[in-house]
Amino acid sequence: MKKTIFVTAMCVGLVAMMSVRAAEKAENPSLANLSDNKASASEKVSAIQAYVRSVEKNISSSQRKEQMLSPDELKNVTDENWTKIHIYSDGADLKRMKLYPTADSQKTEEFYYHDGKPVFVFLEANGAGKENHDQNATGDKYYFADGNLIAATAANGKSIDVKSAEAKKMSEKLENESQAFRAAVK
Repeated sequence: MKKTIFVTAMCVGLVAMMSVRAAEKAENPSLANLSDNKASASEKVSAIQAYVRSVEKNISSSQRKEQMLSPDELKNVTDENWTKIHIYSDGADLKRMKLYPTADSQKTEEFYYHDGKPVFVFLEANGAGKENHDQNATGDKYYFADGNLIAATAANGKSIDVKSAEAKKMSEKLENESQAFRAAVK
């Protein structure tokens, strides 16, 4: 009888532990396939989208810092006049940055990071009044893996050819902006 109770308790404990691990994995999606040469761009985009949802779901528990910017502080990398940056981190690990414009604009840029590298950038024409990412918002979306643009979608929902000269130029611009914006955060 004691043996049966012990075995039952062990099985229940094992199932509970597996359930907790499955829940943690669902809340913290893996981006391990970003470095996998065998994973398709579509699989990588899906993983990035799950990661962005996870970051947004946990944004209230992230540390938020606000950095005010001087009018010409970032002119060497952008034509936009950004006034502030919101930085969200999980300890020392940067998760998200959102840049806000001057009063005469509504445009925002959001950068999502994994292991210190941008994995997703969202350019929204009307994002200034929103602190959190709006999944229903329209804007240009750029997906990165290992520093390379792997997919992009225009605000109208149409796919952007990542091999085009325009996409390569935008990819380089976003990478340069990301580095400058991070450097501006004190």
